[in-house]
Amino acid sequence: MKMCTSASQGIFFQCTKCGKCCSNSSEGFIFIFWEDIKKISSQLNLSYKEFAKKYLTITKYNFPIWDENLEELTAHKAMETLALDFGVDQNCIFLIENGDFKGCKVYKNRPKQCKLYPFWSIVMTSERNFRYHEKFCPGINPKNSAVPFFHPETIEKLIKIERKIEHNYYLQMKKNDFDLFRMYPFLQNLSKFRINK
Repeated sequence: MKMCTSASQGIFFQCTKCGKCCSNSSEGFIFIFWEDIKKISSQLNLSYKEFAKKYLTITKYNFPIWDENLEELTAHKAMETLALDFGVDQNCIFLIENGDFKGCKVYKNRPKQCKLYPFWSIVMTSERNFRYHEKFCPGINPKNSAVPFFHPETIEKLIKIERKIEHNYYLQMKKNDFDLFRMYPFLQNLSKFRINK
């Protein structure tokens, strides 16, 4: 796996709980997959349907296609997927802010995508993206190096976890003819999602 120059030597990282990656100062989506749906809905004591109605939206994303070794096939597939439906202020709906304290309402079961940050393929394989996130996130290569060091081999393993999730999602969607409503039957009778369809 070819990582960007900055990540290829390893990086220091420790979450500072600044909340930036959960707030409107960040960009993008937090994708939600089956494992996330099961864990978070269970923690919140909601049915899949109730959870979807309250917290999810549908978005279309151009996913990279990974081969069985989790390397890019230089191909992409635009697929509908579920994502957290951010609030009006564009902060994550699970972000808790109380003065200087910032936390996550579902921290122990937070989406896998959140757990893996900043070790996303799109960040660790692009020097430009890495430099942006290094400036954005105070936990990446802080001045104080008394924080955990992630060796290149560890970073590669974390990247592969994300790629495997996306690879499996692609295979599951293919099996369901790329129909999100077949993939997640509990969405079928929710008008919120039929409007987006």
